[in-house]
Order: sequence, then C-alpha cells, then structure tokens
Amino acid sequence: MKRTLRAFGLVAALAAPVALSAQSTNKPVSLGVSGGLSLPMGDFGKALNSGYNITGHVYFKPASLQAVRLRGDVSFDRWAVDGSGDNSRRALGVIGNVVYDFPTQSTSMIKPYVLGGLGLFNSKSTITIAGTEVSGSDTNFGVQAGAGLAFQLSGFSTFVEGRLVNVFSDNTSIRYVPITFGVRF
Repeated sequence: MKRTLRAFGLVAALAAPVALSAQSTNKPVSLGVSGGLSLPMGDFGKALNSGYNITGHVYFKPASLQAVRLRGDVSFDRWAVDGSGDNSRRALGVIGNVVYDFPTQSTSMIKPYVLGGLGLFNSKSTITIAGTEVSGSDTNFGVQAGAGLAFQLSGFSTFVEGRLVNVFSDNTSIRYVPITFGVRF
C-alpha cells in the first residue's frame, strides 16, 4: 500500500508542472513584466549611451484565434547623454500589439513569436545649464516590431525578446532597440 501511495505521489509530482503550465497558457487574460537593455540607434544614438527598459504587459488571448494574442505595453526607457553627467533622455510609451505565436509541438517548452504594435510615446530631455535644470517633452505616434522566445514553466512563462521602436517626431524619427527578459503570469 505504501509503495502504491509513493508511486501515485511521484506521478502526481511529475504531472503537476505540466498541468500548471497548460493552465497558465490557456488563461484569457494574463500579466507580465520585463526589463533589460535599451540601445539608441541612428542619429538618436550618436549622443546617447545605452540605457535601460522596464515594461509592464497585459495579455488577452481570444478563444477563437489559435496563434494570435493581443498585448498592451506600458514602457519606460532611459538613456544618459554621452559624457555629460546628469543629462538624460527618457521615453514613456503606451502601445497596443498583436503577437503571433509560431506553431510548435504541444510538448515544446520553447515557443517563438513575433509582434508588432502602434502607440503613443512621450519623450523628455533633461539638461543642466549653469547649475539650472532645463527639460522639455513632446508626445508622438510610434510603432514597434520585434521577435522573441517564450519558455513555458510551471504556472508561468518567461521570455526574451528584442524590439525595434520608431517614434515619429517633428524633424526626425527616434529609434531604439530594447532587448528584454520578462515573466508572464
């Protein structure tokens, strides 16, 4: 009897992560958070050092669409002006994305995906001139596109992704690439 209970307990312990992982991927609404490196590109990157990115995510999985998810992002990116102490540039974005999950075997723990989205970005520059801090900001339309890999774990998933963000400002475009690691619950 004890052997049967031990065997049953071992099978249950081994099956639990698979069951929890299956439950976590079938939820219609889930949340996530990510963070990592933010690389300014082109003319925008000439005067800025690499910075950081922090993003919150809300996922919605329509039941009628197998490989498509919707994702809302609120992102914060910050860069220091090259060689100038406390001077900085930051971008705060609110983006709506469509995520396409590539078909994989149901037992695969690694799932590739691509995403694209539209949103609004508020950019702010802060500089110090003769001991006085001066700042200016503007809000513009932007787009992003990227790709990533999701790793299914017990009850949640992790992901690594890279995105190209292009914000259309008055005179030029602001481009940067966040490379992030995240967790989805």
